[in-house]
Amino acid sequence: MTLFFSYFSFAQMSMCILILLPLWRKNQSIRLYLLLMLSGCGYLLGEIFAPIETGSYLRWFELIGGNALPGMFWLVGISVFGDHIVLKRWQYALASLTLVIPLSSALLQLTFAFQLSQFVFAHALVKYGAMSLELMLISHALLIAVQHWRNDLVQERRYIRGGVICVSGLYLFLVIFLDQLLDIQWVGFDLLKAILLAALVIGINFFLFRLRESSLFETVSPTNRNVAERNKAPSIELSRVIKAMVEDKLYQQDGITISSFAKHLSIHEYKLRQLINGEMNYRNFNDFLNFYRIKEVSEKLVQSEFLQTPVLTLALESGFRSLSSFNKVFKETHAITPTQYRKKYQ
Repeated sequence: MTLFFSYFSFAQMSMCILILLPLWRKNQSIRLYLLLMLSGCGYLLGEIFAPIETGSYLRWFELIGGNALPGMFWLVGISVFGDHIVLKRWQYALASLTLVIPLSSALLQLTFAFQLSQFVFAHALVKYGAMSLELMLISHALLIAVQHWRNDLVQERRYIRGGVICVSGLYLFLVIFLDQLLDIQWVGFDLLKAILLAALVIGINFFLFRLRESSLFETVSPTNRNVAERNKAPSIELSRVIKAMVEDKLYQQDGITISSFAKHLSIHEYKLRQLINGEMNYRNFNDFLNFYRIKEVSEKLVQSEFLQTPVLTLALESGFRSLSSFNKVFKETHAITPTQYRKKYQ
């Protein structure tokens, strides 16, 4: 049974790769997701063909895929579920350590017949240090998924975020903690792992088959989003949403959430998410609020009555909680700082 579920998961991951492969040029998240599935295939080879002869090509593929899996999961987690997070070189370098550390040990053993296990302290440091890093990366990826779950306007992605991805992280956590760290010798543990992994991969492919790729991977640029806003006549319900922003200026309220906004409009929260996402193409509630906040501040920066008003005051009055978050969003919108904008259009 264990072998059957391992074969099944391998087939499902391969199918996932085939589904996404034509889309790999669209954005970075898709490419990372492809690498995650490829790493999963490598990990499963070790389960299917165990024991694998040391030094064989299959053994190296299993070694690389299995050890790269936690780092790839972390990169995918912050790339897909972290709002407007641009991956930096140090993040790639940190994720690569889950592969580099065990791979270096294997290469030393193969090239120089160097057995790290002969040195107890060094072996323990490498083994438990690598496991601790893997657990921290997985935990951080889960934290990112939970933190941004509330403001996510894409209902399908909320399902993936709350279900498939989080359970995937839990699976990796249990495998590393229970199997590798505690070395549990339970006869049904391998079967349980195989069943859980098969269920997770089925869930992933279920969403990929049913949903547009834009539900999980962002393919609508801010420019196209604004065009959609200008060209589409808003529905009656959406007109109420826009009125609450333009006339009532609810975006200025401190700590406003989509739940409190839905109560103010007497609209079900699920329906409100559909309106903002479906008719205005916003994927995140904060992006929706920040559009009106930045619009207000941009107008005030060039009005004579606000020329002496500090930028911080304008930012806080519009609803931003800090100057740093305001500056980041403002620069993403106008490609210049608020001070430069004021001088340019004054």
